[in-house]
Amino acid sequence: MGPPDPALAAAAHPVLGALLWAAAAVYALAAVAVLVRPALARWPLAAGAAIHLAATAGRGLAIGFFPLTNKMESFNAAALATALLAVVAFRPARAYLVPLLAVLGAALAAALSMPGDLRWPPPLMRTVWYPLHIPLSFLSYASWAAAAAAAAAWWRDGDAAWVALVDRLALWGFGLWSLSMVTGGVWGVVAWGAWFMWDPKVIWSVILWFHYAAFVHVRLTPSLQGRTWIRPALAAVGFGFVLVAYVGTSFFFGRSSHAFG
Repeated sequence: MGPPDPALAAAAHPVLGALLWAAAAVYALAAVAVLVRPALARWPLAAGAAIHLAATAGRGLAIGFFPLTNKMESFNAAALATALLAVVAFRPARAYLVPLLAVLGAALAAALSMPGDLRWPPPLMRTVWYPLHIPLSFLSYASWAAAAAAAAAWWRDGDAAWVALVDRLALWGFGLWSLSMVTGGVWGVVAWGAWFMWDPKVIWSVILWFHYAAFVHVRLTPSLQGRTWIRPALAAVGFGFVLVAYVGTSFFFGRSSHAFG
C-alpha cells in the first residue's frame, strides 16, 4: 500500500500503542487468574477487552474509517473478536479458557510484533459493505475458536454441558458467517463486479459454510444424537479450516484478492 501518509504519521499518537500494550498486560493478568482460579479471570478479561476496544476505536477515529487496512490491524481485529467472545461466552473452566486465551494471545502477539502505523483505506475498502462484512467475519472466527475450546473441555471431563456450548457457539458462528457471506457478496459486486470469484479466500469461505452446515445437519439428525463425540470433533476440525481460511488465504496465498501485501 506504499508508505504511510505524513498526515497519518502525526495521527499515530503513542497513546494508541500504549492502550494496546495495556490491553495485553491485562489479558496476561487474566491468564494468570485462569491458572490460579478460573472464576477470577472474568473481570480482567472484560477490562482488557474494553481497553482493547478503545485502542481499536482510536485507530478508526484517526483514519475516519473502519481500522483494518494492514496486517497488524487484521490480527488486532482477530484478537479483539476473540476477547469479546471470551467475555460473552465466559465459563470458569481452565480446560476451556486456556486454549481460548492462547488463540487471543497468539493473535495479539502477532499484531504487536508488526508496525503499528496508520494508513488510509484503499478505494476498494471505501464502501459501507466493508465495515459490515469484516466484523461479522471476525466474530464468526472467534465463535468457532470458542467452540473448539469448548470441545477441548468436553474431551477433558466429558460433561454434556460442554457439548451444549459447542452447539451454541458453532451455530452463532454459522449465523454470523452466513450474514458475512451475504454482505461480502454485495461488496464483491461493488468492488469487482462479481458475486463469486475463484479466489482462495472465497473458496475457503464456502468450504467453511458447508462444514458448519454439516454440523447443523449432524445436530438435527436423530440417528446421530447418541454419538456425542461427532460435534466436538467437527468443531475442532472446523477451527483448523478457520486457520486456513483466515491466516492462509490472507497472508500466505499471495494471489488472493484478500491477501495483505
